[in-house]
Amino acid sequence: MDVRLTSVYVADARLVAEGVDQPEDAMSVFAGRAGRGRLFPFTVRRSYTGTGGWYVEVMVLLSPGGEVVWRGPERKLTLRGTNKIDTFTDDAHGAEAVSTEDHELVFLFSDGRGRSLDEVARVPLAILDDDPPYAVSGPSVVLAESLKKSTVVWIEVPGPDGTGGHPVPAWYGLDGDRVYVLTGGSEQHIPGLAEAGRAILTARSKDDQSQVAEVEAAARAIDAKDPLFAKLVPILLPRRLNLRDGEAAGDRWRKECTLVELTPTAVPVGA
Repeated sequence: MDVRLTSVYVADARLVAEGVDQPEDAMSVFAGRAGRGRLFPFTVRRSYTGTGGWYVEVMVLLSPGGEVVWRGPERKLTLRGTNKIDTFTDDAHGAEAVSTEDHELVFLFSDGRGRSLDEVARVPLAILDDDPPYAVSGPSVVLAESLKKSTVVWIEVPGPDGTGGHPVPAWYGLDGDRVYVLTGGSEQHIPGLAEAGRAILTARSKDDQSQVAEVEAAARAIDAKDPLFAKLVPILLPRRLNLRDGEAAGDRWRKECTLVELTPTAVPVGA
């Protein structure tokens, strides 16, 4: 296919909209402090040259291992001919990253006549394990303050094996800005959390149960043999009300429960 990518620029969508370039961080996106999970929306500005006509373009994000972690919508583009350069700008929403290692953004094209998509180009995309500079306040900050005073967090696990679109209450422990939740066994059951890569955390008012904050969080299970598990047991013990086996609960948790670490991020829910 006679289509060639001549230039591409990727940066945080809100920064671009506000006229702030990322010269030192161009070709990079923000993943929040967890360094994985749902990405902040980002802008892709790209230029093509090629045989005149209309085409279908799809952008795909590949993990470091080559797996597809996000596929964008089909977009119809018109090129004016090989002596012209045509530039297009779109925002990507809902993309996810699996780690802070470089991913690849792949550009696929078809000629709009039912042919399969062909790869035109691919470029490396850096994943920044940080919140963008504008995320210094907002729901994640409100959530953090609320969880310091509360005993219950509401957790929604997306997907067919999750909580069915409804958050469920859970007791938790805090270590820094991370939330730790036990699920399974004779403890609370949060469908899909043990296997989830992300969840949605909600804080509610003690007075009227109204929603105070709703925040995306990256999720990962902590192995029972991980030293972190042992470190967290003393944090979790006093948080568990009506504990029937006292300090021996730590051994029970290792045998029958899954401990999940939830790292809140400032990524807008559903972005």
